[in-house]
Formats: sequence, C-alpha cells, structure tokens
Amino acid sequence: MSTDATITWDEVVARLGAARNYWLTTVDAAGAPHAVPVWGVVVGDRLHLYASRSSQKAHHVSRDPRVALHLESAEDVVIVDGHLEDLGRPAEHPGVMAALDAKYPDDADYLPSHDSYYDALYRLEPSRARTWALADFDGSQRRWSAGG
Repeated sequence: MSTDATITWDEVVARLGAARNYWLTTVDAAGAPHAVPVWGVVVGDRLHLYASRSSQKAHHVSRDPRVALHLESAEDVVIVDGHLEDLGRPAEHPGVMAALDAKYPDDADYLPSHDSYYDALYRLEPSRARTWALADFDGSQRRWSAGG
C-alpha cells in the first residue's frame, strides 16, 4: 500500500452510516479487549452509539474511553479507532433518538426512545480509520487520520 492511499472522513462516515451493525471493542481494567455488537446512527459527521450504564462496555468507557469500532464484514472493511464521548442521557438528544428510530423502525423495543434501560449516549470521536475490500486488498487499502 502506498502512503498516499487516503480516504476522506466523509467517505468513512458514508460507509458507517449505511451499516446496520457494528462491533465495538473497549478495554477492561486489566487491559483485556472486550468486543460487543452495537447499533448506532450517524448524525452530522459522527457515529452515535448507546448503551446501559450498567453494561461492561459503559464501565470500560467511563474508565478509558478509547475504542476500536468496525463493520461486520471481513470483505468490505471499515475500522475506526478513537474515543467515545459521553453525551449523557439519550433523551437529551432528540435528534439522535429520532435518527435511531428511523434507522431501526422494526426494533423499537431495543432503542433508548422506548426502553429507559439504555441510559447512556456516546459520540465516536475518531483518530484514524482504515478501509479495504478483500477482492482488491492491495489496491483498495485507504487510511484517514484526524491529524491530516
């Protein structure tokens, strides 16, 4: 891969926004990774995720907000490293809640707008991203970095 193989953040966001499911990896107190599937929605140019504050991932993020997030596919890959910013209660962000409701219309029972169990909203603040397509692994690798 050449060092000039870049992708724009807008391109990364478009691919994140089109996905239904994501894998989120946090780090526990001992430094061990903890991967879980999550749902989320892009609002503006950021991916927003939600959780219960009693969940392991929320405990991990409160101690160390650094995360890795990727799409499900191993053939059309998007990986984002960054940190989760705690935005507080989901109800304080009606635009994000409306976007989640629109994205997952058949799954209302599992959304924070319908279940108070989900009491934490996060925004992914990216530091870098990597993408590639397995069918053209060498030719499709792209990178983005917050530092330019």
